[in-house]
Amino acid sequence: MSEQIRPQSSDVVAVAKRKVVCDGPETGRHPRVFLEMNDGEKTVVCPYCSRVFQFAPNEVKKAAHS
Repeated sequence: MSEQIRPQSSDVVAVAKRKVVCDGPETGRHPRVFLEMNDGEKTVVCPYCSRVFQFAPNEVKKAAHS
């Protein structure tokens, strides 16, 4: 069984797709990683910066139209 990564930051990013790319926050870049949520999962955590990507397509659409 693989170890589950626990987020250490409160940085949560709403995303409309289950595949995301992270290269770190503005204050500290890291190597670009490609992350994917499996079916049924609603979040994925970056192993470098602990940024949480949350699958919330309705929230992303609302923000884009604001």
